[in-house]
Amino acid sequence: MARRKDQAARREHLIAATLTVIAEHGLSGVTMKNIAEQAGISPRLVAYYYPDLDGLVEAAHQAATDRYYWSRQQVVAGDLSPVDKLARLMHSGLPRGEDLLLSQVLDEISVSASRSPMHATLMTLLFDREVSLYTAVLEVGRATGVFTLTDEADAIARNFVALEDAFGLHLLAHNSSLTLERAEQQLASYAYAATGVRVIPARPDLPSSAKN
Repeated sequence: MARRKDQAARREHLIAATLTVIAEHGLSGVTMKNIAEQAGISPRLVAYYYPDLDGLVEAAHQAATDRYYWSRQQVVAGDLSPVDKLARLMHSGLPRGEDLLLSQVLDEISVSASRSPMHATLMTLLFDREVSLYTAVLEVGRATGVFTLTDEADAIARNFVALEDAFGLHLLAHNSSLTLERAEQQLASYAYAATGVRVIPARPDLPSSAKN
């Protein structure tokens, strides 16, 4: 049992190192050598656990996808109003803070999705799961009379995720015409147009503000 735990910990360590390398060097800059350097071990030991570099990158992509989704799910957990949940989702959908590295990794890998069925599948899964988070919040808001939706909840949810991805791409590329604050304002503008409520993106530890 101890050996299995040690192996699982080593694989987790290598995945963490791979995520850092992808974020810092891009997918094209990933090699067994620089992963080994980041992990502080020999390339031979990396190859022992992951004989194929593509397999390690795929494992890292899977980990990034899971962690990013679960971090977003956690911000809307608990007994919160639809407005608070929507505000938290909007805040969590832009690259920042602890999730910045994951956002960078997912952005880098998205470039290669068209050339890899596996990466494309993981991107699709993440998109659909994020849409499901927004859809659930919007449907509860409509059912309780908090939101007056201008379209089907699923369509609005897809627009939210698509906007987040687009803004995230420009923010990570350091587009000087877009700031994090401006991206939040744009999301808030869409939220008002789609729900009839002015929802301001808010951190989980802060209350949201809403106005009809």
